[in-house]
Amino acid sequence: MPRIFDSEIYISPADEWIFRGNKIDKEEILQYFRNNLHGNDKGVYIENRFGELSEHGYIRIDGFPCHVLHVELTDSGMVFHTDDGRSYPFGEFEIYETSDGGLLGLRSVEEKIKYRFTWNAARELADYLAEENGITYLEWKEVKMEIPKYTGEVLVPLPTDYT
Repeated sequence: MPRIFDSEIYISPADEWIFRGNKIDKEEILQYFRNNLHGNDKGVYIENRFGELSEHGYIRIDGFPCHVLHVELTDSGMVFHTDDGRSYPFGEFEIYETSDGGLLGLRSVEEKIKYRFTWNAARELADYLAEENGITYLEWKEVKMEIPKYTGEVLVPLPTDYT
């Protein structure tokens, strides 16, 4: 059973990682945190493993902990490259339009961890987006798919208990 606790890490609305009031800006630390980010019914946590021991440090999120950096089109599909060091094929990664007209991505297996599209990634995807009557569509090859509006919350609070 992992040790479960409040990590005291907060993701600000500007996507900054904050620990006890101090911005975390060391890229190798942020990369480790993003690579070990998980969600469950209680919230989002960073998993640390030490041999057979593990701990789950929960974080409070008001922004986006991860970002889509690049959208690659291949013969077999569309691939989203992210700053958590992973690449997700379209289908495993879902795209939504936010209320302010931005783009949000998430993996269906980790719905509480949301990805903001960087300007470069949004620009790469923009060539395949079309708007008709206030609805945004993804048009690529023979596919025309509506991009749904995201109606959920970006905010992920800390759990009320850790049991």
